[in-house]
Amino acid sequence: MTQEMTPTRRALAAVLGGRTDYVPPANPLAQTTKDLMEFCGATWPKAHRDPVMMADLAAAPYEVCGIEAARPQFDISLEAEVLGCRLDWNKPDRPPVTGPAYKDPKDISWDGGFYKKGRAAVVLDAIKILRERYCGDLPIIPVITAPFTVAGHIMGVEKLVMMTVTDPEKAHEAIDATTDFCIEYGRQQVAAGAHILFPADPSASGDLISPETYKEFVLPYHRKFARAVSAPKILHMCGHTEKLLKHIRESGMDCFSFDAPPAWLVRAELGNRMQCLGSLDVIDLMPNGTPEQVYARTAECIREGVDVVGTACDVSNGTPLENLKAYVRACRETPIPDPNEVEDCVRAIGAARAKMLRSGKVAEAAGEEGGVF
Repeated sequence: MTQEMTPTRRALAAVLGGRTDYVPPANPLAQTTKDLMEFCGATWPKAHRDPVMMADLAAAPYEVCGIEAARPQFDISLEAEVLGCRLDWNKPDRPPVTGPAYKDPKDISWDGGFYKKGRAAVVLDAIKILRERYCGDLPIIPVITAPFTVAGHIMGVEKLVMMTVTDPEKAHEAIDATTDFCIEYGRQQVAAGAHILFPADPSASGDLISPETYKEFVLPYHRKFARAVSAPKILHMCGHTEKLLKHIRESGMDCFSFDAPPAWLVRAELGNRMQCLGSLDVIDLMPNGTPEQVYARTAECIREGVDVVGTACDVSNGTPLENLKAYVRACRETPIPDPNEVEDCVRAIGAARAKMLRSGKVAEAAGEEGGVF
């Protein structure tokens, strides 16, 4: 039965809460490792600017390792670049924004035909190439930088966060403007052939903002984006989002890609409101662990109820191919647990953690780390 579903059907079913033959290794985080770049002859910065090379590199994880997703667009600065920011191309793999482009949100503007030229057009062309090359059977999951992070790029992250306190009206104006831009770019990605969108909002991490700030300044714009773009959506947020989960599940997104929280906790908090994708550590496990360790962690995520297994963030340049292949193998070989078994697992882990807390063996509960604004 494992061969009856196409990777696209499997990923769509998993993200939308349907039945699958196994938990898909449909990782939408960037996997532009040295080995995969060598496999397809990709180089920086050309892979950002050549649609064929971008498509080749996006598909390399599938071609080499069997990872069931292609993720064109490899950085989260493109949106800010279109809106007027300069990028530091001395760091050609992931060029960062060098500084803000606006002082006042009323000045935010963009060319209505932005998607027909520059790097945005390259991404759309790469999506079209992938859609035709794989006849729709490989899920195309392009990243799109989400509104709060884009607003932080173009206004300055510290300034935006301070504005949420000192001038909330202007903060809303800036985030609303970037939301409108993201909606248009997302619609263009879908029109080009994307199966699933991957809005990434790292600046909305619980390490940077409080649950109250998320609820007021991020959640309404996640909801606006979710309503306006008619494709399945996987929301990604970095760091500790434990305290945000009760709000994230109201975002209208279909699936949540998480980083630091334990899988069982995310599953418990999201309930039936969202699916979840996670979470293989990219700091130590993926680059430095053994294939056996990666396999075991993948199987653990599945037993704790994730619907898609992926990495916590973009994988590092030196991540071994054998570890990526072990992750895929574990997805295909680990039985999907019965929902009742997942609930039992979640309850057991939660009870064990509560017991440890009462005994003083654990210094703080999951989710006690959070932002101050």
